Amino acid sequence: MKFSAKQFLSFVLLLSVVAVAQTGKPDQSKPLQFDLDTYQFGLLRKGANHGTGTKEEADKVQAGHMANINKMAASGKLMAAGPMADNGDLRGIFLFKTASLEEAKAMAAEDPAIKAGRLRMDIFTWYGPKNIGKDLIAKFQANPKTPMTMTQFYLVLLNKGEKASEDSAADKQKLQLEHMWNVRRRLDDKSFATAGPFENAGDLRGIFVISAKTADEAKAIAESDPSVKAGTLTIEIHPWWVAKEVWP
Repeated sequence: MKFSAKQFLSFVLLLSVVAVAQTGKPDQSKPLQFDLDTYQFGLLRKGANHGTGTKEEADKVQAGHMANINKMAASGKLMAAGPMADNGDLRGIFLFKTASLEEAKAMAAEDPAIKAGRLRMDIFTWYGPKNIGKDLIAKFQANPKTPMTMTQFYLVLLNKGEKASEDSAADKQKLQLEHMWNVRRRLDDKSFATAGPFENAGDLRGIFVISAKTADEAKAIAESDPSVKAGTLTIEIHPWWVAKEVWP
């Protein structure tokens, strides 16, 4: 049977509760639990027309891009957004909470930077903790001048690793449980601002958003994950500016 990411996660959580009850390991004071919701996660990348045209044209598109971000936030459906700080192909993130992936795609298609071909977007269904951006967006809808503390986090894209298919089913289950416990601990100690899996995103499996003072610290935290250490996941890290108030 083929499971969706959310169904598989629920299955893993059930197994973890049974494992703890039967073996007492890992040593935790409470069962492994996640309270997840469905989002649409957009990766904004350089478009075919990125860097073309005059400065005046670029400034006009950027102004329209920012105005559209505010418009989408005011609609209550754009829960988080922000640019990357490393000037690579990945330029920024849109995190939507809409009724469907198609609705999120339609909203993003109206962005002037995407219309102009300066940006393009890959977007996927993503499962993350409930209430991301909820309080901030409610305040923004009431007062568009609500202050936001733009803070640098580290976005870690988790991709399928070379060793993802090598282990037996039992070993994969054990490793997945260790990975999930690590995520739970990191969320609890706030070194992860958020984390969660993608659905139907090819080799892209999930994300960590890490709160760290330096890139080296973020890299060490990401590399300590059991699935990363085992080579079943690989990491791609980007410094990301986003309002710290979006995290529940």
